[in-house]
Amino acid sequence: MKSVELTFTIRIAGMLLYFLIAAQGAFYLFGFGKALYNVPSENFIDLRKAVDPVMRGRFKVVCLSALAVVFTWLVMADKSGGIMSYGCVLGAFLLLLADMVLIVKFSEPLNATINGNILESNESLKELRHQWLKFISIRGSLSVTGFVLLLIDMIWKAG
Repeated sequence: MKSVELTFTIRIAGMLLYFLIAAQGAFYLFGFGKALYNVPSENFIDLRKAVDPVMRGRFKVVCLSALAVVFTWLVMADKSGGIMSYGCVLGAFLLLLADMVLIVKFSEPLNATINGNILESNESLKELRHQWLKFISIRGSLSVTGFVLLLIDMIWKAG
C-alpha cells in the first residue's frame, strides 16, 4: 500500500472512530443531558445500570482504537509546515487524551458507585446524577471539539 493511501486510510479510520465518541457527546450536549434532569433520580440510576454493561466494552474498544489511530495520524502527519500543518490533529489527540483521563478519574468511579447498589438517599442519587451528567457534558465538549479539529484538518488538506 502506498504511503498516501495508508495516510488516507488512517485519517478516515480516525475520523470514523472519533465520530463515534463525539456522537455520544453531541447527544448529551444537545438535549439528552438536560432531559435526564427531568427524570427521577431512581429512574436515571436504573437507566445507567441497564446501559453501562451494554456500552462499557464497546466504548472502551472504540476509545482505545481512536487513541491509537489518532496517535498514528499525528505521527504520520506532514510536519514540514510547522505546527500549522499538524496542529489540529495534535489538538484533537490531546482532547481525546483528556477525555480518557476524565473517564478513568471520574466517569468510571461514578459508574462503579451507580452499579454498586450502595446508594441510600434520594439526595445522594440526585448528586450522583448531577456529577455523572456534569462529566459527560465536559467529556462531550472535549470530544465534539476534537472532532471539529479533525474536520478542519481534513478540509484544509483537501483544499
